[in-house]
Amino acid sequence: MAAIRKNTDEMTFMEHLEELRWHIVRIVVVVVLISIVFLIYPQFVFDQIILAPKNPDFITYRMFCSLGERYHISGICVETLDYKLFYLNLSSPFLLYIKIAFMAGLIFAFPYILWEVWRFVKPALLDKEKSSLGGIILIATGLFYFGALFGYFLLAPFSINFLAQFTLSTQIENQFTFDSYLGILTGMVLWTGVIFEIPMIAYFLAKVGLLGRDFLANNRKYAFVVSLVLAAIITPSGDVFSLLLVATPLWILYEVSIVVVMMVERRRNKEAMQ
Repeated sequence: MAAIRKNTDEMTFMEHLEELRWHIVRIVVVVVLISIVFLIYPQFVFDQIILAPKNPDFITYRMFCSLGERYHISGICVETLDYKLFYLNLSSPFLLYIKIAFMAGLIFAFPYILWEVWRFVKPALLDKEKSSLGGIILIATGLFYFGALFGYFLLAPFSINFLAQFTLSTQIENQFTFDSYLGILTGMVLWTGVIFEIPMIAYFLAKVGLLGRDFLANNRKYAFVVSLVLAAIITPSGDVFSLLLVATPLWILYEVSIVVVMMVERRRNKEAMQ
């Protein structure tokens, strides 16, 4: 099925394209297979996953209500969610059904996608680079899923709740299309997963010499401001609690990036001295 692997130095440009084509084919097949699994169980996917943040019994709401009661913090408990979702077009349920299954396939196939990328670039790497890249893929996968879970369980519920409860007049009933609800939920999950890859991006930029520890350390104050701005964009509620909830992980990711870049520079200097 796959093209016969040769030494990287002997492969022509067309052979590289053929190799890349089969990697892409395998990725598509895996994504489709995972998507089919979600197509088989639509009731569970919609009721227990997609629409779970719309339920006042959602685990995040219960947890924050408990924290509010224990530490006497007002305003963080969500007890009622008074809004309705509806479809705008006749074909919307079916199209959203397919869209959600495909996006779920992409999310759950993420580790396999990274593994196929690693397999494609592996022949061109040195032995020590091959061993380190495998660990990097595991870390990148973990960061993505941690960010996605952070977006699903924290950012999305409170952002959706704030926007759904915001009203200009008591005479206007809160009704929203399911498309808009789904867009906010999936956007929060996917983009937060991508944002949590900041340390990995810093690692690769440091490896090619485009980013240094001194630059990151000297621009901490600007990074803090950027973290607040991104937090304000991601969480439209604008309250201090939500801002800190998002800005703090972003700031931690920046500090982790400084440590990662510093380790890359130390290794580079050590190799230069040998």
